[in-house]
Amino acid sequence: MFKSTQSLFYRNRCLIVVFTALGLLFASTVKADSGLKPVTLQLQWHHQFQFAGYYAALAKGFYEEAGLEVTIKDGGYDNNGRAILPEAEVLFNRAQFGSTRTDLLINHSQGVPFVVLANIMQHSPFIFLTTDQFNFKRLEDIGTQRPISLNLPGSGDQRIDAEAIAALKVAGVNLTKLNNHFPTWELDDLLAGHTQLAPAYSTDEPYFVKKAGQIPVVIQPRDYGIDFYGDLLFTRQSMLDKQPEIVKKFRTASIKGWKYAMEHTDEIAELILKNYATRNEAYDKDFLIYEAEKIKELMNSDVIEIGYINKERWQKIAEIYQSLGLISDVNLDSFLYNPEPVNQWESYKHWLQLLIIPFLIAAGIIWYLFSLTMALKREILKRQEAEKTLKNQAELDSLTGISNRYVFQQNLEKEFARARRYQQPFSLMIMDIDLFKEVNDNYGHQAGDEVLRSLARVTKDLLRNSDLFARYGGEEFVVLLPSTSLSETLYLAKRILHTNRHNAVVYNDLNIRYTISIGVTEILDSDTTVEDVFKRSDDLLYDAKDAGRDCIRLGSASSA
Repeated sequence: MFKSTQSLFYRNRCLIVVFTALGLLFASTVKADSGLKPVTLQLQWHHQFQFAGYYAALAKGFYEEAGLEVTIKDGGYDNNGRAILPEAEVLFNRAQFGSTRTDLLINHSQGVPFVVLANIMQHSPFIFLTTDQFNFKRLEDIGTQRPISLNLPGSGDQRIDAEAIAALKVAGVNLTKLNNHFPTWELDDLLAGHTQLAPAYSTDEPYFVKKAGQIPVVIQPRDYGIDFYGDLLFTRQSMLDKQPEIVKKFRTASIKGWKYAMEHTDEIAELILKNYATRNEAYDKDFLIYEAEKIKELMNSDVIEIGYINKERWQKIAEIYQSLGLISDVNLDSFLYNPEPVNQWESYKHWLQLLIIPFLIAAGIIWYLFSLTMALKREILKRQEAEKTLKNQAELDSLTGISNRYVFQQNLEKEFARARRYQQPFSLMIMDIDLFKEVNDNYGHQAGDEVLRSLARVTKDLLRNSDLFARYGGEEFVVLLPSTSLSETLYLAKRILHTNRHNAVVYNDLNIRYTISIGVTEILDSDTTVEDVFKRSDDLLYDAKDAGRDCIRLGSASSA
């Protein structure tokens, strides 16, 4: 998304179209001679591994095998500084296929006849990016004075980042009070402090921040329960209506290309550098391999087939758009492509017609039905496993395996309502690893990750089944204790503090020790919202930090 410090963002190109009778005649003659159907794919950004599957399908002949002559056009911005929108290119038939994001649903709800053919990435690479020099790691800490650069409504671009808007809304941020400016897409602005928060891709910008000698701080919309799809392949409805076989062949060949690209990342990285103009020399093979590994994580193709479309998940995304006022009604049946199953009967009909022995006909039919039933059962089991995996990814923290921030926030609201209704107590504990930055600086980020995992393991063993333990973000953890008094929670907090103080994390033959600070509170009669409870516990955590760390600070009705 950003361009590096060594180059300009805009790429100078000149598209010369010669509309002469001789040129048209020559072009039509070449197409007729090749016997291939010419189609164009419009990318939403510059050439890089983000679109590797399409390059692989072209280079390995998958498109040609399907009878297609494919032209791949890069995106970004034109020479006049206007965004090249794949949606516009496909709508006006300058391209037959496009690559874009889930915001395509907004266009469809407004009556633009687009159809999603395949979800390439099961999770979006979109992130909020800052660095450790600005000392914040949550959207709630942006404030009204901090300079930020987000693509929000009215900020100046034709596009908006619905993921950003949704996450900010969940975090309780008032968009109208932000010190926001339209993004320049210059990474130097973030590194120099001209902006302290910018939109980015997890597959790109953190790499360049590290290369610049700074520590990236990533805030993911998924931490706030906003889990959109990443890149998707789409076309327009008229293309599907008039040339369904072309659409089907292009989709199949593209997915085949993606499978090849993810199994041969080194080869495709070299192919990109050889055949396509990347933004500049900073986008070298090391970067492309880094990008490929990050894309693998987002595709999750080990458990979910590439291109898989989950209607229920799209429905949840539509509901988020509706809650933001971006769409009203939406018809997912006309938005999501449903390839017709292969008709096995047509494949075997000719041979079956030649069989005259009734027994063989009956046996063939029985075997066909049995095979179809078993295949269907396997597909159902595969889909169930995929759905289970997606549910776990949406609710569990990927590093520690405990609940994530979204699950905690949902349960905190439910527990607050239950406690108010039945006049029962509940307590909240927020803990944070002391001087965690020094662990990362002294031992490396992988050692820091191991400390986080170890804290989660030893702390979870001390909790009851009814307690909710979640990673809130970074090195901060929360424990929600239903029907638990403050005195009971204090006893547990002391055990957690003691256990972590004496927990030695073994990493590369080193024993890494750490301490934590804890803020503990309970629901008070004066609390009107969950934010009152959370803020009090958060303030107590910082009181513990100010008191020298490795301690507990308690908040109750008597101390309020």
